Amino acid sequence: MIEDRLDKLEMKLAYSEETVETLNKVVTEQAKEITLLQIHLEKLEKKISDLVEEAGDGLRPSRRPPHY
Repeated sequence: MIEDRLDKLEMKLAYSEETVETLNKVVTEQAKEITLLQIHLEKLEKKISDLVEEAGDGLRPSRRPPHY
């Protein structure tokens, strides 16, 4: 009786350890991917900022039109 309970507990512990290891691998990979995505996002934000700045120069006249 006690041996059966001990065997079940040992099996549960083994499965739990395996699950923790698997989840740890997943979390580690996700952290790497998040870091890469953050770098990519920063580059895109810089490009967009540069494009808006360039386009803004041509969109806004430096003086008011004569009819104002």
